[in-house]
Amino acid sequence: ITMQLKIYQENAIDDLLNKTKKLLAYVGNKKLVFKSPTGSGKTLMAAEFLKTLVDDREIRQPLSFIWTAPRKLHIQSKERLEEYFQDSRALECLYFEDLSDRKIGENEILFFNWESINKKGNLYIRDNEKENNLSNILARTREDGRKIILIIDESHYSAGQMDDKEKSADINADVTVEVSATPLLAGDETVNVQIEDVKEEGMIKKSVVLNEDFKNVLSKGKIKTALAESSEKVVIEQALKKQKELTEMYKK
Repeated sequence: ITMQLKIYQENAIDDLLNKTKKLLAYVGNKKLVFKSPTGSGKTLMAAEFLKTLVDDREIRQPLSFIWTAPRKLHIQSKERLEEYFQDSRALECLYFEDLSDRKIGENEILFFNWESINKKGNLYIRDNEKENNLSNILARTREDGRKIILIIDESHYSAGQMDDKEKSADINADVTVEVSATPLLAGDETVNVQIEDVKEEGMIKKSVVLNEDFKNVLSKGKIKTALAESSEKVVIEQALKKQKELTEMYKK
């Protein structure tokens, strides 16, 4: 899929690429924080960043990837990235059961739920196959000479337990990229998308007009509308009127 990137998205992708290449050149585990507002297209930027990373000829060492997220967000992310990579085939998106030879191949992304790592780091493909836990999968991946990049989506949800879980699972990623609109932890490098740039590109509205037929007052960050003083019948009538308007606009 080819998508027209916004200027701030292109700038962020370039920044992510350059800083990741810089961190990969160091020894040890490095952290990159990617802060970008909700609605700015974080997943799209992350997908294009990974594509540019694996296409970059200056990176001589092969890469394997882990993408983890809270709740079931990793499923949504996997579906979106698969769609994004379907034409270029730049990266392959996999769950544990899809792995070949019980390791993460070059330019493969392993998706899983962050909470599924327990205190002993025992994240298995199947309960009766202990050799397939995450620690052993990563060990085999490293034995093949690949560096590991960990992407933690919505990292603010896991901030309090992130380091412990990474250690318990022996992830030891060469570079960890924490993606969030509200990151809580500092990194070795930071890429920050400014909300003003996102608004300028029309991705986030600068303002919204609510209940335009009624008097509305903005006070201390909250909108008070005269509609609230009306009967339930009037409120429902206005809602149905707005629904009809939106339906007509959608059809056009």
